[in-house]
Amino acid sequence: MERPVGQYADVHELKSHQPYYRLMWRVNAEATRSLMEMIWAAHILDWSLLDYNRHASTKKRFRPQWDHDFDEDVQVPFPARGNNLSFVNVTPPLMHSGVMLALLDKNAKALTWTRRLIYRWQQGRHPKTGLCGGQLSYRKHDRAQDALGHVHPNINEAKIVASYHQVNRYHNLPLAQMQAGVNLIKAGGKCAEVGREFIQWASDDLKVYSRHSYDPTKGQFIAVMIDATPIKWRRAGTGYYVPKSFAPRGPDGLILWSYAMAYRLTRDEAHWRMVRQIGKQFRFGDIGQPSGAEMSLRLDTDHNSWQSIYALLELYRVTNDRAILRLARRIADNILETQASTGMFPRPGREYARTGDEAPLAILHLAGAIEGKSSMLPPPVFDGRFFHCEYQGDLEEHQRKRADRRTYDNLVFYGGP
Repeated sequence: MERPVGQYADVHELKSHQPYYRLMWRVNAEATRSLMEMIWAAHILDWSLLDYNRHASTKKRFRPQWDHDFDEDVQVPFPARGNNLSFVNVTPPLMHSGVMLALLDKNAKALTWTRRLIYRWQQGRHPKTGLCGGQLSYRKHDRAQDALGHVHPNINEAKIVASYHQVNRYHNLPLAQMQAGVNLIKAGGKCAEVGREFIQWASDDLKVYSRHSYDPTKGQFIAVMIDATPIKWRRAGTGYYVPKSFAPRGPDGLILWSYAMAYRLTRDEAHWRMVRQIGKQFRFGDIGQPSGAEMSLRLDTDHNSWQSIYALLELYRVTNDRAILRLARRIADNILETQASTGMFPRPGREYARTGDEAPLAILHLAGAIEGKSSMLPPPVFDGRFFHCEYQGDLEEHQRKRADRRTYDNLVFYGGP
């Protein structure tokens, strides 16, 4: 009883989770404060660098405290301490806990350190291109070097916009960062100053990403080094990475949502152009200009991404054009066609569904917008919940994780996003 279980019972792994701390705070403020502080205390390995690891011990006792030295001027990326990996997908939950400590507990030091963490990712931007890799630090024996060092001698995982680093750095972090920024601005004062920085940095990152990684002729994001050199992905070796790991990828609902939110918050037309382009790829028709000119929407689209509903709601908040709501309703209707008799939403070809599936909440937000009751709902947040563990049953090849005994719950049970 009251002990952690799992493959690594003494290890906590932090990836993209953003708990609903506001509710937890109302239930037990002291325990919630302790959890948020422990997330930082356990995962930060070097406070002066802000180097961290996704893993932390569940046996070691940590003492929360924020009085550490910080080196403002370091070269990012930097060599890793030990064998840790400072994956970018650990930043959203660190940011979320730090921001909520600032908002709920009025913790100014937590706000300072959270701002420093997000600034580290700005320091990691290449001086000429502005691109940033998916890690703040890198190992001496690097997996990207193993795969492509014979082609790109200076490659490492902190210097690539490729694979899951690409998605987490540019599809996920800017979205979570803007959502945090909006909450901070509402609080006013120093929080608002930091919030505006978060939004501006996210906007800049998204523009750089579309400029250097997006190929509009093919509608794909290509893998590049942070100096914008295209990665010769077909020449990759086979190991942790394989050639497919670096292959071009199409846009997803999160990047559409990110560009739509960035446009709402900044009114930068570069973001609208990306939404318009991706919308065509998603079979939305043409969203046209912000004024409504040139709009030609496909209300018979078969698109069914819950993330795209949120993207369209961002556009509706800007334009107040109910044609956009009609398109969102069509997408919601497509999603509802997948609803099982239980009320759950299994993915195509799957029997099981997650009770925490995001689709019903997205549809609820759409209903709130249609009825003018959006203010009654908490804003959505980017959250990537999953189990990553060994599975003792038989697995199909597509359910296996390459060169690993572990797999993911969505591969075995639930299907894609």
